[in-house]
Order: sequence, then C-alpha cells, then structure tokens
Amino acid sequence: MILRSLELKHFGKFGERNFDFRRGLNLVIGANESGKSTMMEAIPAVLFGLRDKDRYKPWGRQGSCEAALALENGGCTVRIERELLSDRVQLVERDDLYQLLYQFDGKAAPQGRSSERTEYLDQLNRLLAVADEDIFRSSLFFGQGDLELADRNGLTTRLKALLSGFVEVDYDRVLTSISDDYFNITRKNPWGKDKTRPRQLDELSERIEVLQQRWFAAEQGLKELASLRQQIAGLVESMEKNREDLTAGERYLDWVRKQWQLEEKEGSLRKDYGRIHRESGKVEELEQRRVGLEKELAKTGLPREMPEELPPLLSEGENIRQEMVALQAEASALQQELAKHANPAWKRPALITAGAVLTAVLAGLFGGAFKLPIWGLAGLVTAVFWGLHLWHCFNQGGQRKELQEKLQIIERRRDEAKDRRIDLSNRLEVRGLSTSPVEMVRMQKNLEHHRQLLGQLKEVGSALQVLDNSEHLSEEKELLTRELAVLGERMEQDKPLRQEELLSAEELPQAEEQLQQLREMIRQDEQQLFDLTRREAALQGELSNLQQIEEEGEQLKEREAALLKQRDALAVGYQLLSEAVDEFRRTYLERFAAEIGRYLGLLTAGRYQKVRLDDDFSLS
Repeated sequence: MILRSLELKHFGKFGERNFDFRRGLNLVIGANESGKSTMMEAIPAVLFGLRDKDRYKPWGRQGSCEAALALENGGCTVRIERELLSDRVQLVERDDLYQLLYQFDGKAAPQGRSSERTEYLDQLNRLLAVADEDIFRSSLFFGQGDLELADRNGLTTRLKALLSGFVEVDYDRVLTSISDDYFNITRKNPWGKDKTRPRQLDELSERIEVLQQRWFAAEQGLKELASLRQQIAGLVESMEKNREDLTAGERYLDWVRKQWQLEEKEGSLRKDYGRIHRESGKVEELEQRRVGLEKELAKTGLPREMPEELPPLLSEGENIRQEMVALQAEASALQQELAKHANPAWKRPALITAGAVLTAVLAGLFGGAFKLPIWGLAGLVTAVFWGLHLWHCFNQGGQRKELQEKLQIIERRRDEAKDRRIDLSNRLEVRGLSTSPVEMVRMQKNLEHHRQLLGQLKEVGSALQVLDNSEHLSEEKELLTRELAVLGERMEQDKPLRQEELLSAEELPQAEEQLQQLREMIRQDEQQLFDLTRREAALQGELSNLQQIEEEGEQLKEREAALLKQRDALAVGYQLLSEAVDEFRRTYLERFAAEIGRYLGLLTAGRYQKVRLDDDFSLS
C-alpha cells in the first residue's frame, strides 16, 4: 500500500488542509511547531482512532474533527475517512476503473467491541496485514522519538552478559530487583506480610471499581436520558400541537374579527347607503315636487316673481270684465226687450183687408140686397183692424225708442270699459303678461293658488338647501355601491369552504381568554422543555464520557491483565530464582572446593587434594 493523500479538517492546528504524496520517498520539511508531527499522527488516528479525544480537537474552535487518507495498491485505491470525536468510519475500495469493490460505513472505536469494529479491523488486516495499533506503530509506523534508545550500550551489554553467563551476577540484587518490581505491582506478599501502601495493581483495581460505579451510574443516566428524551418528545409533540392549535385559533379569531369588521363596515356602508338612498329619494321627490310646482306655477300664467302692481291690475281687469259682462247682460236683455217691441206684422191686417175686399166683391156679385150691409160690415172690420194695428205700432215705437236710448247708454259704458281694458292690456303687455281676457281671468283666479305655490316652492327650496344636491348624492351613492361590491367580493373570498357560524361579539372575549390560556400553557411547556433540555444537556455531559469510561475501563482491564501476568511472572521468577540461588548456595561451595582440590592435587602432586571453602571464600 502506498499513501497518496492525507486530508485534515479541524485536526489540531489544521483547519482544512490536504497533503498529496508521490510514489517513492516523500520528504516533509517545516519549521518547529508547523504541524509535521500532527500530520504524521493523523495517519494512525484515521486507521485506529484516538484514545484521547481532546488531543487533536480543533484549536480555538468547537465542532467536528475529521481526517481522511487515500491508499493505493496496484489496481485498486482505498479511501478511509474518520470522524475522530464520534469514531464514525467510512472505508471505500475501488478498482482502477473506479468501480466499487467494497464499502464500509460504521463505528469503530479504539476500545470498542462491536461487530462493526471487528469487520473494520478485518478489512485493515486484509489491506495492511495489521489490525493492531501497537503492532502498526512497532512495525510500519515510527512516530517522533520512537527510534531513540536510551542507554543503548549499557542495555545491550547487560543483555549480552546475562545471556552469555560470562559475567558475575549479584543474584541477591536480582532477587531484590524482582521483589521490588513485584511489590511495585502489588502489595500482597505471598512469602510474608503484605505491604501497607497500595501498589499499581491496587490503585488500578480501585480505579476500575470507580469506573464501574461511574459506568453503572451512566447506565442509570442512560435510562433516565431515554425516559427524559421520551418525555421531551411527548412534550415537543404536545407543544407543536398546541402551537398549531394556537396558530389556527389566532388565525380563526383574526378571521372572525375581520369578518366582524367587514360586516360592521358593510353595515355602516349599508346604513350610509340607506341614508344616501333616503336623502336621494327625498331630494328626488322634492325636485319632482318642485318641477310639478313649477309646472303648476307656469299654468297659472303668472310670473314667478310677481310685481306688486299686478294684483291690482288683475283686480281691475276682473272688475272691467265683470262690468262688461254685466253690461253685456243688460244689453242682451234690452235687445231682447227691444225685439219684443218690434212693429206689429202687416200680414194679418193685409189678409183681413184682402178678405174684406173679396167678401165685398162676392157680395156685389152674389149678395143682391145684402151687398150694402156686407160692404159696410167689411169696411168696418177693415177699419177697426187697421186702427188697432196703427195704435199698436205707435205704442211699440215709443217703447222701442226708450229701449234704444238705454242701449245707447250701455254701449257708451261698454266703450268706456273697453277703453279701460285696452289700457290695462297695454300695461300688462309691458310686463310681458298675456292680455287675453281668458288668461287674465285665469290669472286672477290663480292669484291665491300662485301664492300657495310660491310658499310651497319656498319650503321645497329650503328643504333642498338643507339636503345635499342630487349630483353629490349620486356620486356618494355610486361610490358606496362600488365599496359594497368590493366588500362583498372580499367577504365572499374570505368565506371558508364549509359554512361555519361566526362567533358572536360576546363570545370573542371568551375565545381570546382560551387562547391566552393556551399561550400560557405553551409558555409553561417551553419552560418545562427548557428545564428538561438543560437536564438532558447535563445528562449528555455526564454521559458523553461513557464511551471514554468504557475505553478507559478496557485499557485499565488490559493494564490490569498485563500487570497480573507480570505479577505472576515476577512471582514465579522470584520463586524459581530464589530456590535456584538457595540450591546453588548450598552446593556451589562444595563443587567449587572439589574443583579447587582437583587442581590443587595436580599442583601438589596429590599431596593436597581437598580444601574447605567458607562462605567468605577463605581456604582451610
């Protein structure tokens, strides 16, 4: 596998930084504290995660901490991304045609025991032949200072001396060192009295016990957090429903208020419209009445503004008319009387005369002796009739003369009346009035009616002055009609699909009070939610270290297991070495004395073949 790129996002001092590497050896050069070691440590951090989550948190920033690396091997590429705070890992393997070969997306914590972590480590083992961070750091990766060996020559020499056996060894010091190492691990003494001061294993056990208590408390916290979150979810759901109800209620009350306002406005407009309509009708009625009065006034034949001298003139004209009528009546009566006193008719005397003559002729022809008496009688009758006729004619002539004189007087009076009427006509004509006798009579008769009409016209004019004029009323009426039409359209548009009876004005305060109670309930729920959320945050803060507790517990247990193994190994080593030293000390002087005696016998030619060697190596 070849490392081709490294991407850091909020990792240590790096905000967002990408590093690309070529095949072969890549040299990274930078000043001190420029981030070279941080960049190197990002590689095992991506592969295995971080036990110390705070070590590479973003500097001066809260948020995510991510890193990714790209590896290349022959015909495939591998990209591994890790969110270092949550240990969320994505591993994607593609061939040289970018076809997906394998993909992993899961959580792989450094000290976790999940199946996802096992699967991920199996893939690392397949790709890198390494699935353990310690082995990786000891074989494929060398961090800063990992190649330095303290006391290099002394350690090597000591190892060689111990392994070769060609050096003197102070086994008491070795036993003491082993004992010190053993009691550095534990205070329990299998060979005597226990130590009083706690040792590493004891402190580790105490720490493990404390972590277990914290873990159990965290488990209880998890249960409380789950219950708390369930309570929060129910509260949030209830608040959302209450908010929806509040919004719907406010919207409904706004709509109701708007409807009431629209209805009030409509009522006000209709009231104004009715008032304008009534005033318009009254004005129209008054104007029609005024037109009718004007027509009636025109029919009177009198001017609207009547001159002061007109009534006397009309009265004078009426007097003249009546006088002429009276004179005409008198003249007619006299003429009728004159007609009655006409000369008697001459036909009857003439007929009587003709009859008398005829009688006399007949008497003369056929009367014989009676013709003289007949002639005398006929003459007498004729004379009597003519005498009466003449007397009657004379009498009628006297009466007729008297009547004619009266007629002449009447005619003179009529002429005088005509002259006065002509003068009156001229005076009326000057004023633009009709001079017709009929019109004058009509005007005279209509004087009182004219005064009444003028009074009524004055009343109508006064009433019209109080009211608006018809044009202004028509404009207002048209404007109100348009406003009512627009208002009706708005009310029709705002009308809901399903017909509902509007709340009455008396019910509005109660509805607003219910909404206020709902607001107060929401406020209390918000306060409760705030308290629960704060408690949740506190629990999350307490439980955020649960994974760290588990990881630390795993580390402590591994450390405990290692210390137990080391303790057991040291105990066994100490036991074996002490027994070997005791055995050696019991036999090595005898063997050494025998060996010296053998060499001494050779040197003394067998004279001294045995020596006794004390513990201080003195010979005797």
